[in-house]
Amino acid sequence: MRATAAITRFLCMTILAPTTASLASAQTALEEVVVLAQRVQESAQDTPLSLAVLDSASMAALGIYSVDNIAGNVPGFVVDSFPSSNQTLRLFIRGVGITDVQITQDPAVGVYLDGVYLARSSGLASELADLERIEILRGPQGTLYGRNTTGGALNLITSRPDPANHALKVDLGAGDRNLLRARSSLNLPVSANAAIKLAALYREKDGFIDNTGPGGNFGDAVASGYRLDWRWRPHPTLTVDYSWNSSRVESYNYTPQAVLPGMTTGTPADAAIVSSQRFVPYAERRLDQLATSVPLQPNDTDIEGHALQIGWELKDFTVRSISAWRQLDDDSYIDFASGASAEYRLDFGAVTLGAQGSGQQHYDETRTRLQQRQFSQELQLIGPLGDTLDLVAGGYFFREEAEENWFPLHHIFSFPVIASDDQAVAVNLRAEDNRIDNRAVATYAQLTWSPIADWAFTLGWRYTRDTRDVRRLFRQENYVDFGNAVLGPFEQIDFRARASKRFSDNAFSFIIQYQPGEDTMLYAKLAEAYKSGGFNTRDPDPIFFSQGFDEEKNRTLEIGMKSEWLQRALRVNSALFYSRFSDMQLNFLLPGTLSDTRVFNSGAARLAGLELEMVAMPVHGLLARLNYAYLHSAIDDVDDPFSGSPRAFGFSNAPGHSASFNLDYQFPPWSAGTLSANINYTYTDERDTDSPFNVIDAHQLLGARLTLSEIDMPQGELTVSAWVSNLLDEEYVTFTIDNLPHASRAVLWGEPRSWGLDIRFRY
Repeated sequence: MRATAAITRFLCMTILAPTTASLASAQTALEEVVVLAQRVQESAQDTPLSLAVLDSASMAALGIYSVDNIAGNVPGFVVDSFPSSNQTLRLFIRGVGITDVQITQDPAVGVYLDGVYLARSSGLASELADLERIEILRGPQGTLYGRNTTGGALNLITSRPDPANHALKVDLGAGDRNLLRARSSLNLPVSANAAIKLAALYREKDGFIDNTGPGGNFGDAVASGYRLDWRWRPHPTLTVDYSWNSSRVESYNYTPQAVLPGMTTGTPADAAIVSSQRFVPYAERRLDQLATSVPLQPNDTDIEGHALQIGWELKDFTVRSISAWRQLDDDSYIDFASGASAEYRLDFGAVTLGAQGSGQQHYDETRTRLQQRQFSQELQLIGPLGDTLDLVAGGYFFREEAEENWFPLHHIFSFPVIASDDQAVAVNLRAEDNRIDNRAVATYAQLTWSPIADWAFTLGWRYTRDTRDVRRLFRQENYVDFGNAVLGPFEQIDFRARASKRFSDNAFSFIIQYQPGEDTMLYAKLAEAYKSGGFNTRDPDPIFFSQGFDEEKNRTLEIGMKSEWLQRALRVNSALFYSRFSDMQLNFLLPGTLSDTRVFNSGAARLAGLELEMVAMPVHGLLARLNYAYLHSAIDDVDDPFSGSPRAFGFSNAPGHSASFNLDYQFPPWSAGTLSANINYTYTDERDTDSPFNVIDAHQLLGARLTLSEIDMPQGELTVSAWVSNLLDEEYVTFTIDNLPHASRAVLWGEPRSWGLDIRFRY
């Protein structure tokens, strides 16, 4: 709250202190922001929903190159990495997201790349070549975007080829921790009505926690990506866009750092909890180094996609076809031992049982292999139905096949059995294979009626039918290793399961817009969306796994204002919302286990909040931006299905207050070029959940960038920037785990202070 008050005071001094006359006389008005939030190009100020937009200039100033870089810069939008893969992101809008990442469960924030839905969050941390704009749509988007948008939607938009101009863009960067970055794009007209665009990127950077043990270094990553776009306009009414993109990332996961020892629960799991604590380093501050006891293996993520968009202007209507195919291959290696010694392990590394005897059993290291293929086809019809009625309608087909393979049988965790005199070691081995075949079809329509000036009424509807098929193979064996002999397997589990579930949903939206003045728009919106049901691969019981769980639904009422004042020198947008969830999907830990869960549709939740955006040009050359979000969330207490007693739940990524403040100042021109400075500040409030061990403390980050642009070259223009992020080197947590055998609280840390130099060339 102190940080929020400080922001408010600074805003008043910086933005509101100038007189109305000085604001009105600003030499440059705020630029118009064009979005595709409602499937048509329109001004963000005319779009009746709460959204945040990051254009290419904003992304450059803030150092945003991929989705994970957005974290903190858009209040109410939380991004964190899943601990089993740095390239897998969990996205939350207004506190709504997905806690666990499985191929059998869908996210709550829909991600779209140039209009194509990306079903899996693996690989979302990859950088995109020639990214032009990011649109964050807050709240349910069930009518125009469909299922799995109960939290909102994220639009990633790349630049298109231009048949009218040759263009070359080259971005080079270097910084601490051996940062190297290169991005380039080349636009080539091939005729009067066709052009191609080639883009490529390369990035490498070392992690900030050293691995003093064998294998790779925590956090090290190398990424590359390529993109080809082709635009052809054989007729003024017909546009064909084809795109191909490919990316590859090799990275090493950070291991969760143990903060608090595990707590015994009076179950057989206590043996592992107590034994492990002798071998694990614990610390509340970020450690600069940890050690693996077996070689740390890399994660490899490969993505390839093709998309074909055809737009046909037919009199007053636009007919659009979007066809897309995408494949994802991700190999992930896990080591959650938090720097433990070789006596206690929680990893997928190699292990030999009975190493001192003749009957040795050897198991190689294993990486989880995710293979996903998806195809989608969408047809859209956009245009007027008379003088007062506008239509956006479409049909959608989606199919996804994926496999998550943990074979062959491999090491999961091992620990010394304390009561044994001969140092016996308990060893858990596991293998599993999960396969899905998902299909979805949908049809939707949105009608906007403008019967009189300044008023508009919009009604939207979408029907969705989902089919989800899953096959699961699970095997688990427990042994006791005495060094020269092996006993077991004990508690052997071996089952196959196959199941199918079908869902259907009708989602509606209703919007009232009123424009009392030329630069002011008021709206009220009632919208809903549903998240598909599915299956839980953390459930070891084949019967309960096959039963799966059902869908959940979010209905939200939103009231907002979008306005510009003082000859467009000041922009003020705000939104109030109230959301109600029904049949919420909640995870319950199975008694006597460390990480096995069961999902029930037993929750109802309420969310309410405020979102505010203010952009001002108090004087020429100075641009100030304030974004603020307040969020109040509550999940109704439910009866624990195992104990029968009431249990409290909380949203894991719903900070009460979050804010970002940016100042851009352009100094008076001089002969060498144009000098500008950017200062950015972000604040994220405490994130409190139902578990006291998962609380994430509030943090605030400060960054700065100094840029010299418009440097004349014989050909083109040069820009040079020096930047620093997390200037105060604040230690902050981004992810917590409360159910590791050795730790009731383990954390992943955010990036420490970083600095670098960027060079940009435009022709």
